[in-house]
Amino acid sequence: MTSRQLLLDTLNGTPTERVPIAPFIFNNLANEYHGGASQDWILDCVALYRRFGFDILLRNYIMMDYLDESFISAEQWKVKKQSEHVVNGWNEICTITTPERVIRQVKSYRKASKNETVEATTEYFIKDEEDFRQFEKYQPPYPSFDCSKIGYARALVGDDGLAGTWIHGVFNMVGLHRKLDDLLMDPYEEEDLYRDMMEYFGKRLISLVPQLINAGCDFLSVSGNMASGSMAGPKMFETFVMSYEMRLIDAIHAAGGKMIYHNCGDAKFLLPLYGKMGIDMYESLTEAPFGDTVLADALMQIPKSTVLSGGIDQIHFLKTATPDQVRARVRDVLEQVKPRGAFILAASDYFVEGTPPENLQALSDAAHEFGIY
Repeated sequence: MTSRQLLLDTLNGTPTERVPIAPFIFNNLANEYHGGASQDWILDCVALYRRFGFDILLRNYIMMDYLDESFISAEQWKVKKQSEHVVNGWNEICTITTPERVIRQVKSYRKASKNETVEATTEYFIKDEEDFRQFEKYQPPYPSFDCSKIGYARALVGDDGLAGTWIHGVFNMVGLHRKLDDLLMDPYEEEDLYRDMMEYFGKRLISLVPQLINAGCDFLSVSGNMASGSMAGPKMFETFVMSYEMRLIDAIHAAGGKMIYHNCGDAKFLLPLYGKMGIDMYESLTEAPFGDTVLADALMQIPKSTVLSGGIDQIHFLKTATPDQVRARVRDVLEQVKPRGAFILAASDYFVEGTPPENLQALSDAAHEFGIY
């Protein structure tokens, strides 16, 4: 059985011969293995999956065009971008002029490590209700984007796995436009505004889905980390977030794709809700101290119709353990998950730099040995 079929059968609920081992490999690792200068992240990440014998679940590239307002500048939606260099990075300033007002966003980009740059929004477009109404009135619909890298990735992966890309969940998407502390209070202080924002950005995301699936995505990874168990909590999530995320999930399924729901933070109190959402695969089962999920709880609270993925801490354990300790941890996790099935072994997020390659090989070897059903 090919890795592609193994992953498809797992996501479809079909019994398989073994547990897939499909960690998230990101561009930082490709940079590290190429002296800090990978020339083709997609090609190099595929090569790393094959080097260690992992099943490929490729999503190291993001179709960022849908988040770049300059792609849809128009007469009543004039977009201007400029950059300013700062210590250890740069700021990107985006100004949008409509017939009614000027709205502005500032993103800061900083080097988090030798091989990884992170971004954070420091000024948000939607500071008040009228800022949002500019989006409703004047923002053009999404154009047809260049999705050629999706086809390129799908061809490189072949029968060795699945290829997809990332999109934000609805709450995350609104959170990119409005400061999170304001957004968390909006359902209680500005409920009409909150629901209008969720409806508007949710429909935009849904309109994007067919482009990505038709371009060759086997799945979409949906970021759901902003509405985490500690930030939103179960009552707010169920009342004000869940239904919008489920519409996006339904749209992905209607377009013929699978979906992965990603929350790499606190999720303990959201697990029963995740189990009702129609998620194909939920990750990352992050345990303390970096999250609050207990693997045994997730195995009981989320039905087999949703595949679970994770189980191995990559922030500390994989960097500092010995290969024998990695082997023992993999065996322990697989002993817990195999009676349930519907599991893909992975780390809690993408591998960090400085992880010994012998530990990654031990992860793969042990998963192949102990993952037989």
